[in-house]
Amino acid sequence: MMADQRDKRTHRTTRRDLLVALGGASTAALAGCSTTLGTDSGSTLRVGTLRPPLSLDPITARAIGSEQAIDRIFEGLYGYGEGTDIVPAIAAGEPEIADNDREVVVELDDGARFQNDRAVTAEDVVYSYTAPLEEDAPTEWLASPFDSVESDGEHTVRFTLAEPYPALEHALTHPIVPRQEREDDREAFATNPIGAGPFEVASFSAEKKTTLRRWDDYWGETPPAIDRFTMVYVEFPVTQLTSLRTNRNDLIEPVSPLIVDHVSDVANASVKRQQGYTSFYFGFNCNEGPTTDPRVREAISYCIDLEKAVSEFVEPMGQRQYSPLPPQVAEEWNMPTDEWAELANEQNPERARDLFREADAASGQLRILTSTDPKHKEFGEALAGGLRDASHGALTISTSETKFLERHVTGSERDYSVFVGEITGTPDPDTHLYPTFHENMTGVTNGTFYREDAVMERLASARTTTDREQRRDLYETAITRLLEDRVCLPICSFENSFAVDAGVENFRVHPIARVNPRLVWEDGVVTVGSES
Repeated sequence: MMADQRDKRTHRTTRRDLLVALGGASTAALAGCSTTLGTDSGSTLRVGTLRPPLSLDPITARAIGSEQAIDRIFEGLYGYGEGTDIVPAIAAGEPEIADNDREVVVELDDGARFQNDRAVTAEDVVYSYTAPLEEDAPTEWLASPFDSVESDGEHTVRFTLAEPYPALEHALTHPIVPRQEREDDREAFATNPIGAGPFEVASFSAEKKTTLRRWDDYWGETPPAIDRFTMVYVEFPVTQLTSLRTNRNDLIEPVSPLIVDHVSDVANASVKRQQGYTSFYFGFNCNEGPTTDPRVREAISYCIDLEKAVSEFVEPMGQRQYSPLPPQVAEEWNMPTDEWAELANEQNPERARDLFREADAASGQLRILTSTDPKHKEFGEALAGGLRDASHGALTISTSETKFLERHVTGSERDYSVFVGEITGTPDPDTHLYPTFHENMTGVTNGTFYREDAVMERLASARTTTDREQRRDLYETAITRLLEDRVCLPICSFENSFAVDAGVENFRVHPIARVNPRLVWEDGVVTVGSES
């Protein structure tokens, strides 16, 4: 009991503790956030984020910090409405679907233009869906259901599928890039791209800051009200809150459980949140090293109390989950979450030691790879502590987001035995499961290197099965096997959340993570009032 109480004091912050920390940290925080200070005239909105932008190229982007900036710069054929239904963007209307869901024809809005004033053509759309496959890019999984993508004149695109793809509507939201402009210099395009969205790039510094300016000639029906928009990386939640209190930032996101109860105490702001589709998990290296042995993976599962970890590190901004699917997706698909919860082991250091000895893996250090995201680090360190309690060596390696994304898919024992992964998807299970676990994405977005034919066949079949109940059964069987084989340890789902200054008006949080922070939509815009 004493140890538990001590642990809770370590991770729970009182109002007085936080105020003291804010007071002591204010000078350093101001120095760290000075780059976000707006000096331009006009309406400026600044966001302090824990998710650094890495690249602005939609073809190669693989981090939510990048995707959130990209979504302001680019348009897809379709975008998301208030919820998760799609609405036309570059498309002139609804897609025409024929040949038993195997042919999709999309007409383009003839007014759609890129930020260099060139018209968006069907060839640009074709390129946007074929380049990921040709380049083995992280977005390959999204384009792979299409057998062919062809232009039919300047303003018509024809998608052909070998089999129907039930998650088609989400695939049609992929950002459209200008073919020639990207091909002229891909490296330059990744830092200063040309899109068809309402904002264009003013400056970009990888893993630090993205500044966008309103494109005054935006062709869409609703132009943004914000003149200048900055997303700046802030490493710590307390520093985020300091920046909000001192008006260095107008929004901060995501809102850490550490500060959520204190936002209104220290800043003229409120917390806005929405249940989303982002989840965390421990992924195991099934390619090299001790974690190729299922007994070692099972032993590791006995080394951490995930209920306690979620209670201390996540709640009330998220909840425990027992599969790779966020709870609302599992519920919507009537998945057996109670049965999956029973597969989750309780912490048992003695049982872990027995399994390590049985597998002849009682010596040596297990390498736990995380990014610098505070949540990743907390989970990694909690697992490392549990491994040490089970008399097994563990080393937590926290590295930059860029290096993490490179290393966690190498399959090399030198890089990781376990990694803390993050899945950001949509209401369709395919967006959570195929890029994360299918062998076709191994070394790209799949770092587990798990190759069980029965699971791969089911994940692939579920992509081409239109009968919802049959899809559900395929996913249930595949997930159950993933859990039984300890390919991953699901941790939690996390809400999409922002702390918003009182001067920011009409701000809404969207359930799809990359849509945030949404500044303009069909019938509304975000504005910054006199209090900002």
